[in-house]
Amino acid sequence: MFMQPFTPTDDQIRTQFVTSLMNYFKIEEDVFLRSHIDELIRPISTARYSEFLRRLSSRDFAYKTGIEKISLIAHELYEEQLSPLETQAHERAQKLYALMYDLRRNITEVKNSEHSAAERFENVRFTSIKHADSSEPLLDSLDIDVIRLLTKRWIYDYVSNDRGLFETRVEHEYLTLLIEQERLSRQPLIAKTTKKALKRA
Repeated sequence: MFMQPFTPTDDQIRTQFVTSLMNYFKIEEDVFLRSHIDELIRPISTARYSEFLRRLSSRDFAYKTGIEKISLIAHELYEEQLSPLETQAHERAQKLYALMYDLRRNITEVKNSEHSAAERFENVRFTSIKHADSSEPLLDSLDIDVIRLLTKRWIYDYVSNDRGLFETRVEHEYLTLLIEQERLSRQPLIAKTTKKALKRA
């Protein structure tokens, strides 16, 4: 009877990699620090860990802490492995987070005895939000579609409580809609090509 070779899962590899990074930077074992480092490297493919270590050891990070160095390299590698649509979804999620966070903060700072901050957030017309020096709406139709899918209440509840969850879900919604947009934009071209092929046949 032959024993099957042990193949670690991605989660097991990542856990070991977190331990290696903590040892490398002499970071004291702490459940919160471990969780933070795990969150920083989670989006990175395990196949990129060797490159991760190569960059850490070959770069001079003046005045950076171990965690800051890990964060910088993780961010670089994450952006490099994204497709153009994923990059766009990521950038849009970042912008939407910043806008919604500021909006929520501004609304909650104003006292109003008639309506709660959550109710006033619900009543904001997102299609009318503009830069002070521009007549163009700040959010386009794709942004509005994402907001509708998430609901204003969900945005209000999560934008200031869990940035990681907020950005992950928002990025997912953007990417789903962008992929669908691209699929629909290709349909006329596919139909046209098929029609030409049929004529030739």
